[in-house]
Amino acid sequence: MTAAGTAPARSAAAPPGTAVSSEARVRAASSPSLARLDSIQALRGLAAALVVLYHSGLTLGGANAPVLNWLTHNVIKRGHVGVDVFFVISGFIIAWVGVLARPRPERPLGFMIRRLCRLAPPYWTMSALHALLLNPVTPAAFAASLAFLPTSTGHAPYYGYPALYVGWSLNYELAFYAVFALGLLLAGRRALLVVLGVFALFTLVLPWWRFGALVADPTQGYPFAAPWLAMVSNPLVLEFLLGCGLAWSYARWRHLLTPASALALLALGSAAFALSLPMVGPDFSLAGRGLPAALLVAGVVAAEHAGMLRVPRALIWLGELSYALYLTHPTVIEAVKRLMPELGAHQTAMQLLRFAIDAGLALALAWLLHRWVELPGIAAGRRLARG
Repeated sequence: MTAAGTAPARSAAAPPGTAVSSEARVRAASSPSLARLDSIQALRGLAAALVVLYHSGLTLGGANAPVLNWLTHNVIKRGHVGVDVFFVISGFIIAWVGVLARPRPERPLGFMIRRLCRLAPPYWTMSALHALLLNPVTPAAFAASLAFLPTSTGHAPYYGYPALYVGWSLNYELAFYAVFALGLLLAGRRALLVVLGVFALFTLVLPWWRFGALVADPTQGYPFAAPWLAMVSNPLVLEFLLGCGLAWSYARWRHLLTPASALALLALGSAAFALSLPMVGPDFSLAGRGLPAALLVAGVVAAEHAGMLRVPRALIWLGELSYALYLTHPTVIEAVKRLMPELGAHQTAMQLLRFAIDAGLALALAWLLHRWVELPGIAAGRRLARG
């Protein structure tokens, strides 16, 4: 994953990145019955919607409207949790389609080509538009944005905002892809062991050796001198491992799932995620945000596998647009905010109207970006990877 126009609001949203990295359908070459996981698509869409809600700056209620005021502070202003969902989903998807659901693991070069062609063209397009229209940056900062590089060792877990501020989460995504590609290169089908080892090295061994202590708070991180090292050592990267672990568990034990156990997992995951919104502080938290997100992903995948969950087509469609929506909404929200006057918490109708305008325009722009940039990039990546 602060309000879109201010530094605090930018800091909390990411993504979804993340989430941000899965295929429109999850192909499972080893099992025709698992040709796709619509529940993952739906969660990607909901995660993107949470981030849009957060960045919208929607502030409902006031002293005379305690219910709306509670909703603002305990749901809307916690929408950055969508980034945690994106990271867990990314770990699940990459492990599943890269190794676990294939008779042979992906080739490292082909994997990176496909992922870069999916990730970069939409991000570069919106970064250029955002910098040109709303947020001018220096050439050096823009180049770092396009290269998916953090620029600061402070302000964990963001480590400097790119030209399109939600791109900080994509820096994490690309780092995860690079580690996974290394795993494919070194260990093939056992790539996940390499991923585990590399993240253990960066988040446990190096910090303990360098500082003599470990931290679990993503907002604290470690004061390494290099921005990239500060980022890859941040506990937030372990959310990718949570997703990888879920995929491994699903591949190994999905045949044991019964309707009753799947419903129990879904109830547990949904309750844990819902309760984490008001009960955990407003910042990122591996235990308070990442674990509930992982439980939610486990629950919906188990329920779909057991035939206990039917995903509405509208949510699948939203999931297909989720990456594009994640990229387009900051530009739309900031542009609309500059054109409309500031609204008070008591102006509920106008707040909701502006949110509807934000969401509608962001979705329209997301569809265009998805249709004319993201899908051609995915197709080009497939062609290049085959070549």
